[in-house]
Amino acid sequence: MSDSTDDCNFVSPTCLVEDTVYGYTPNLGGNAFYAIVFAICALIQFYYIFRFWRAWKTFSVLTFIGCCGECCGYIGRIFLHKNPWDGAALPIQLVLLMVSPSFLAASLYTTMRALVRYFGPEHTRLPERFWTWPFVTADLVGFFLQCGGGVVAAAGDRIPSLADIGNAIMIFGVSFQAVIMLVAAVLTVDFAWRIVRRHVSRVFADLPRDLKIFLLAMMAAFLLILTRCVYR
Repeated sequence: MSDSTDDCNFVSPTCLVEDTVYGYTPNLGGNAFYAIVFAICALIQFYYIFRFWRAWKTFSVLTFIGCCGECCGYIGRIFLHKNPWDGAALPIQLVLLMVSPSFLAASLYTTMRALVRYFGPEHTRLPERFWTWPFVTADLVGFFLQCGGGVVAAAGDRIPSLADIGNAIMIFGVSFQAVIMLVAAVLTVDFAWRIVRRHVSRVFADLPRDLKIFLLAMMAAFLLILTRCVYR
């Protein structure tokens, strides 16, 4: 371990990779892959914003913002691959990769009320009007906690004690988001189970193909975001 890293800007005999925040050089191929994937998803959602403005504008806008944030976050990690001591890339990728999933989770919440209307509000324990905005609001709380924690942690370069405080705030924000997602997951499973119990499994088998794909994609995205929250 080097004696002092306060003035480190590049990897050198006195500024080791092991002394950086991550302690390693981020993988170029993996981060480039995710940056490209999210860039493509952002472009698709940008098209959908105009193509389905009346019906899906909120969903598409939130997904577009989330994908742009993820893309820029992984680009930040690509810069860290080039220079693990890059003082600008570190907070950018840290904050963006921390908060961008909040927009993706919020976009999923916006579809829940529409699904309740489609399948019938009689199948849910939660009133229809509470299926979107309470979860979106809670997600925003988690988002601002993560943003605030990131700002405080970034000030840790000047005041070391703030780094731990900022990290604690960010972890609390992510944990809060995970709890909200778990609540939404339990209510959604209960909603699906009530539909199956009343109409047998054919109700899902008879759904339009596009809706089946959409529901499966929603489920996969939800599980991946939840896994990310737990891992964080």
